[in-house]
Amino acid sequence: MWSANSILVCALSLLGRDPRTLPPITLLEVRPIEVSPKADAFVRDATIHLITSTQTFRTARLDPQECGGLHAIRKIASIIVHEEWHVRHSADERGAYHAQLTALSALGSGPDTSEYYAVVRSMNAVLAAKQRETTLARQ
Repeated sequence: MWSANSILVCALSLLGRDPRTLPPITLLEVRPIEVSPKADAFVRDATIHLITSTQTFRTARLDPQECGGLHAIRKIASIIVHEEWHVRHSADERGAYHAQLTALSALGSGPDTSEYYAVVRSMNAVLAAKQRETTLARQ
């Protein structure tokens, strides 16, 4: 089993990013209670927090070859891009998901892949929930 740190290095390498060009990243095994149970990561205090107990991380860690779980590594890389977008721009989910989908496509997981489709599903669910919140707040 590969360490969470080695998986992070694989994802950053796939992105072609030097960690010094990104906001700080921490790895958390346990998801804080206030974070959505569906979240793979979150931003707090301009730091990206990756949750290493997610299915995506577990899949990457269990691959017999280091950096070999390419589908999972691509998704983790795209999650980093999503969270970086939040740090650099705003809490707007539409923009962050657009950045994530663009990264997935650039990494070879385009619209015809399960990774891309899963992110689209997540985006649609999050945006629908935000719309419901907005509608309820106006009533």
